[in-house]
Amino acid sequence: MDTFDREQEKDRRWLLLLGAAAGTAALGFVPSAAWLAVPDGDASSLLFASAAKQVLTGMLLFAVPALWARLAHRTSIWSLIGLCAVAYGVGYFVSKDSVQALYTLLLCALPGVGLYALQRLGLNNFRTVLYHSAIVLIALFGYVCLPDLIANGDAYLPFRALIGAGERVVRETLDLLGITEGAALYSDYATFLDLLSAYRLNAESFGVPLLMIPAMTAGLSNVLLSHLMNRGGEVKLNKLPPFAQWRCERVFVIAASVFAVLTFFLQYTEWNGTAALAGVGSMLWRMPCGLAGLCAMRALSIRVKKGWLFVIVCCASATMPLMALPLFAVIGMLASLRNRTNVGEDGTQL
Repeated sequence: MDTFDREQEKDRRWLLLLGAAAGTAALGFVPSAAWLAVPDGDASSLLFASAAKQVLTGMLLFAVPALWARLAHRTSIWSLIGLCAVAYGVGYFVSKDSVQALYTLLLCALPGVGLYALQRLGLNNFRTVLYHSAIVLIALFGYVCLPDLIANGDAYLPFRALIGAGERVVRETLDLLGITEGAALYSDYATFLDLLSAYRLNAESFGVPLLMIPAMTAGLSNVLLSHLMNRGGEVKLNKLPPFAQWRCERVFVIAASVFAVLTFFLQYTEWNGTAALAGVGSMLWRMPCGLAGLCAMRALSIRVKKGWLFVIVCCASATMPLMALPLFAVIGMLASLRNRTNVGEDGTQL
């Protein structure tokens, strides 16, 4: 029986190794390969390729780092070195450029190694999510922005190029429909073009906040996936409480709120980086506190024994996210400040 268990465990490790290697290869291949078939000057194809690149890369980042950490826990740290070799090899195969392969390695390796290190440190789940989100953000910024920052001195050139492609698509649509200046629909398109032009010129104001959305989502996703793969308890991870009990750390809520208020007042100054800081502050406050607010509503629905209440809350957040997220963020902030046995203060809860 013991021999059978050992053989079964070896088979599982091989499956984990193959899964991590396949995910790493895909993560190294997709961000670069999505651009290969785009004809020069074809704006619509450029937009489609970019959308495919961003969506698929984000989906892979939601899971691949957890596979890296799981494999390292179940085997040894040498497996991480092997996965780094896979990432670099795929990046070099796609780009035929050793420098670009290093950027691919950064994108693949930093989140996986970072998650493994955070879990080894024994941090509570909230801090693991928060710090891992920051690591993924650094990896995304390094892959997307760092090459142009080094080559051209403009870190946000990819965003400007993408918005420029969007402007060309709108103009091509106008030409295709035969809409000329003075036509009834022209003013609507012209307003949209002006908006795109303003975003293109001010790409630095939304570049990092935009990257924070997949980064923070990946931080949460990888921690949850790590717990899902660890239901047998083979790896020592901090216990994950029920969804209704998730809260933010009070220290984080206070710091994020103060930061958001400061950036609000900074908008009345003439400093160029104010808009970017305001976007970062908004994401830091809204996303974790919004999730905590959703959890608080789940706890309320359980307490009053009205399960349909949480269903309504979920439908509202899905259909009206721009209105629901700030409201849930306020609820989550108040619930987190109220909870004295809060996340991170005892080292056992999320």
